Amino acid sequence: MGSITFLNPALYDPVTVPAPERGQDTLLSLSEKHRLSLRCDCKSGVCGTCAVKVAPLRRDGPHAIRLSGTEKEVLHRMGKLSDQQYRMEQLPDMPPLWRLACQYVVEDEDIWVAL
Repeated sequence: MGSITFLNPALYDPVTVPAPERGQDTLLSLSEKHRLSLRCDCKSGVCGTCAVKVAPLRRDGPHAIRLSGTEKEVLHRMGKLSDQQYRMEQLPDMPPLWRLACQYVVEDEDIWVAL
């Protein structure tokens, strides 16, 4: 079973929670369940206010990752995704550092999330 570690300058210590069952929660809904402060204005992936940094804690993490079309558009518009990454159907080797918390569906993985 994986775990999600939330880092936030407002928190004294990182908060680690178990990863939910596959496809059950987004990072945003998980942060809300654990009463962690995460700004989000639209909750639909349009505004980009819920952009967070996400990194795997294991080397055997994902080797290719698909972003939703909405997530790609918003992250590219915000300058968090390069033109080359934007044009790729899948991002090989490592997922992008920036993700939208309302779009990122948590799987059985070990990651840290900087709020």
